[in-house]
Amino acid sequence: MPNPRPRRLLRNSKACDFCHKRRIKCQSSPLDPSRCQNCAEFDVRCTYSRPSKRGTSSVHTAAAPPPQQQAAADSVSSGDPTQCTSPPLSHEPGVDRGRFKEGEETSSAAEGRWLEPLTPAWQGFARAATPVIRKLLSAYHETVYPIFPFFDPVRLDRRLEALEHGRNRAFFCSIMAACALSSARIRDGALASPQGGSEDVVAMSPEMFFAAAEEALPKDILQSWDFDCLRAYALLALASLQDAKIRAMQMYIGHYFTVVAINQWHDESNWPEHIPASEKEERRRLYWSMYTLDVYSSIVWDGCMHYQESHARVEYPSGRNDPDNQEPNDGTHWIVGWNFTTDLYRILEHNLTRLRSRASKFNLLGDPASSVSLSLTSQDRVAELYSTLPPVFRQLQPATGNPARDIYGFQSANIQATMALLRMVYLSLEDGIDLETKCSVVSDVLATFHQVPKPYLRAISTPLIYHIGGIGIILGSVMEGSLSESSCRQVQQLLLSMADLLENLEAFLHRSAGAGQRLRDLVARLEEYIENRDQRFRQAQAGAEFAAPTFQDSPSNGWGDPGMPDLSPQFQLPDDFLRDWTWPFAMSNT
Repeated sequence: MPNPRPRRLLRNSKACDFCHKRRIKCQSSPLDPSRCQNCAEFDVRCTYSRPSKRGTSSVHTAAAPPPQQQAAADSVSSGDPTQCTSPPLSHEPGVDRGRFKEGEETSSAAEGRWLEPLTPAWQGFARAATPVIRKLLSAYHETVYPIFPFFDPVRLDRRLEALEHGRNRAFFCSIMAACALSSARIRDGALASPQGGSEDVVAMSPEMFFAAAEEALPKDILQSWDFDCLRAYALLALASLQDAKIRAMQMYIGHYFTVVAINQWHDESNWPEHIPASEKEERRRLYWSMYTLDVYSSIVWDGCMHYQESHARVEYPSGRNDPDNQEPNDGTHWIVGWNFTTDLYRILEHNLTRLRSRASKFNLLGDPASSVSLSLTSQDRVAELYSTLPPVFRQLQPATGNPARDIYGFQSANIQATMALLRMVYLSLEDGIDLETKCSVVSDVLATFHQVPKPYLRAISTPLIYHIGGIGIILGSVMEGSLSESSCRQVQQLLLSMADLLENLEAFLHRSAGAGQRLRDLVARLEEYIENRDQRFRQAQAGAEFAAPTFQDSPSNGWGDPGMPDLSPQFQLPDDFLRDWTWPFAMSNT
């Protein structure tokens, strides 16, 4: 008897509860007819308990508990959190809302408010996974904290010790989002050396923690009044950026600023009264971190800024609560360098506003002052501020592997990256800057990045990839003016140098942004155009010599030959050549 043909996987006419909630394709399993393929792979029960569109229940309605919660509870009951392959549902109908007990360490914003408790499955997962969570938060402190210091280390450790993440829903969201970001950074090579027990960390994917944070968030954003929910939105935005999910990043940045606007938390006077100093420091660091991320994303993806620095009624963080800070000999705290980077982004915001206003057709007031004079004044102010920085922030020190010391190196690297972005903005603001000046600035920027120790670049990871890639693409602005073959060759060399730097960083990424390859594609297109133009130019010259033999006694007509003027020493690229150069500071967009 011949072998039967393989059974074709058929898509179910109605998705099961598991597939419907996750919006994934639901199709029959060839090995287990009682379950769909996804439920079989995740080893959960396949149910159809939700009402049909016609208002009647499905014949498959099951009275058993939700399979995701039961599967997660069964997996964590064995004490092995890595076996929890299916995140549980965030909540089910009929779950009562409760209030945390008096005296529990929670976010101060939760006092006197009703909270939806974690489901038993998530509680069991949080407790069983605590050892892995601690390892991931340790990696967070090493690779993310220097740029995005969202947690006070002492307060975080105290809350974890009390297992608050197993009962406080908002804190659980915040911790899961931090673990998702940290796990993704580890996967992308952010750690210079592997930590002990890294096998357990790798076994739990970033997507699992991300799904846990998402499903535990309030379904109604108006209920996101807890500070830990706000922090979770910020961390999910960074985790999305790490995986190059730009639309998701922009969504969570929007959620963050929506919650800030609803609660008026851009003003410290609206913060809860009597909050501890450690939480006030956390709130200040979160506010200014997200301000810089908002300006950064607005620049790199040509988006809108949600808040301006003039809206802020939030002080800078002081860093007085850091217990493990090892200050250098001059007694300078690392937060000084961090605050300086925030100053640079505030200057960036104003320059970006002027740049866009100058180009906008809705600019009714016109340019109130010369862009050149404003740019020069701003540059002088930046130079003045930079000169007053302690030397530890103006020197690129090698990474030591000691987070308390390397945090200073992170500030130096971040300062250099931000100043490079600022210099490019100045080039776009000033009119009449020649190609040689622009190429000289880009060359200096590249030299600086090549000097930054690679561990810092890898730890900053994907955000820096987009940062550097955007800076490189601005070279396209010089190509809208008159060019020569030598100037094109100069630009090509800079683009290739930028591509080398980007590809060295992207080699570690699980999901590459492709910035280096995009630059190489630009170079290849430019090279092809130059070769075709040279061929046409030589053909035109040959035709001219045949028609006018009196020129045969003239000196050779090579490029830039002083014996006679070039017939076409300068040229301009066609408009369609630059149509897909979307860097917001390109002259075609301004």
